[in-house]
Amino acid sequence: MNFQKSNWGPGIYDNDDVMDWIYDLAEEGGLAVLMEALEVVLRNKNDDLDTADCRIALAAADLVAALNGDIDPDIPEEAEDWIAMITKTAESLRPKAEEAVRKVLDSSRLKNEWISSEDYPEWEKTITGLLKRLEL
Repeated sequence: MNFQKSNWGPGIYDNDDVMDWIYDLAEEGGLAVLMEALEVVLRNKNDDLDTADCRIALAAADLVAALNGDIDPDIPEEAEDWIAMITKTAESLRPKAEEAVRKVLDSSRLKNEWISSEDYPEWEKTITGLLKRLEL
C-alpha cells in the first residue's frame, strides 16, 4: 500500500495499519498484545524496520501511556473502549514502550517516509510528545 494513501494525517492513529490493529486488539485481549507489538520493533536489529510494525508499535506505546493515566486527546473511541476493559496499569511496559518509540524515531523506514512529507514536523512533534508522556 502506498505510504501517502494509507495515512490520513500525522497522528499515531491516522493510518490503516493501526486502525486494523486496534479492531483486532479489541477482540484479542490484554497487555500481551501490546508487549508483542513493542517486541517486534525491539527484536529487529537492523534499521530497516517495517512501516506497519513501526506504526503499530507507536500505537501500542500510546496505549501504554494511556493505561498509565496519560491519554492522548486524539485516541480513537475503539481504543478508549479497549482501555476501559483493562483493569490494570501498564507501568511495567513503559521502558519497552519508550525504547521502541525512540528506535522508530531514530532510524526506521517510517521516519524516512515521513521526512519526505510536508507533514514531517507535525509527525515528529506527535512522536516526541508520546515520548514525553512515557517518561517516568
